[in-house]
Amino acid sequence: MMDTLEQVVEYATGRKASDVHVAMGDVLSLRLDGDIVRAPGLVTGEAFFEDVYKRLSPAQKKNFNEEALAADFAVNCAGWDMRCHLYKANARPVLAIRFMRGKIPSMEDVMLPKAFQEIIKQGRPTGLILVTGYTGSGKSTTLAACLDWINQNSALNIVTLEHPVEYRYKPAQSLIRQREVGRDVPSFGHGMVDAMREDPDVILIGELRDAETVKAAVSAAETGHLVFGTLHTRTAGSTISRILDVVPSDERDQVRTMVASSLLAVIGQRLISRIGGGRVAAFELLLNCPAVAGAIRENKPGQIANEIAVKKDLGMIDFDTCLVDYVRKKIITPETAMSSSDRPEEIRKRLGLSTRVSPLSPGGSGNSGAAAPAPSPLMAHRP
Repeated sequence: MMDTLEQVVEYATGRKASDVHVAMGDVLSLRLDGDIVRAPGLVTGEAFFEDVYKRLSPAQKKNFNEEALAADFAVNCAGWDMRCHLYKANARPVLAIRFMRGKIPSMEDVMLPKAFQEIIKQGRPTGLILVTGYTGSGKSTTLAACLDWINQNSALNIVTLEHPVEYRYKPAQSLIRQREVGRDVPSFGHGMVDAMREDPDVILIGELRDAETVKAAVSAAETGHLVFGTLHTRTAGSTISRILDVVPSDERDQVRTMVASSLLAVIGQRLISRIGGGRVAAFELLLNCPAVAGAIRENKPGQIANEIAVKKDLGMIDFDTCLVDYVRKKIITPETAMSSSDRPEEIRKRLGLSTRVSPLSPGGSGNSGAAAPAPSPLMAHRP
């Protein structure tokens, strides 16, 4: 029986898990190299969730008990920084944990495309950078690598708006103020209003989720600030569409023009299994140029994929090109490349494979195992 958060953390980190899923009365489930693996015999009960519950702030307890029936929080336990989400399923508490790296990786460690690194390293860049990908794709790590390079090499004022705060930075040359939504500021929109009064050079917005935040971010980027924002989108074209879709229709043309002029880059990523264990991020990189800006202004996001394909001399890269490059460098297998691509036959063709390779062959990135869903003292906390 696992009775404390420390016990779970020590067990999971000892097996190099990226995530842990804990449901009352169920066995522990770990995410290892992208797959869910259950740990038979390791069960959590009331004591474990009472240990977790006591770590919540009064506001988080209220959120869990009365408002959202869930709570997001960050905590350090057994020497590990973690992002946690406590929620309910089948009328019982469940905890999802994501471990953050103790050391912030460099941009080279993350294997960020060189053209993207050059933007960050060019002195004092201004404009909008969008980091995209589904939950768990490594966006937070990419952002941390970028901000830490700026922190180590430039004397700037950096303001972050996060939910929750994940990586914690130690000021080097830069001044860094990390604000957590729900703890230090009521919302991302309020945080952006405040940020513009705080003499910022760099602003990180944890998520561009509403019109108010999008408009403030684009305005800040257009007026001489470097703004990082994240979206849960899969491609550069869908990213541009999403950021405009949240804006009221009567303001969309104006914001579209502002995005076209202020955008620096859209970098999308997906985590995939690498040879020898672990995972690596595969990237799509869109860089703004006259043709891309024109496609945005004319509301033709469908042209963006073509611009990436024909302007690779500028440093742009599509996912398939990145996957093929990783295969040739023996970072991933051909099977993994095919299972990770939206166009597996294109990958097979570009690799010159003479026979069809199944995306479900060993070495692919398919999932194995499944996380299954008792009375608890937390039941008393339900409204």
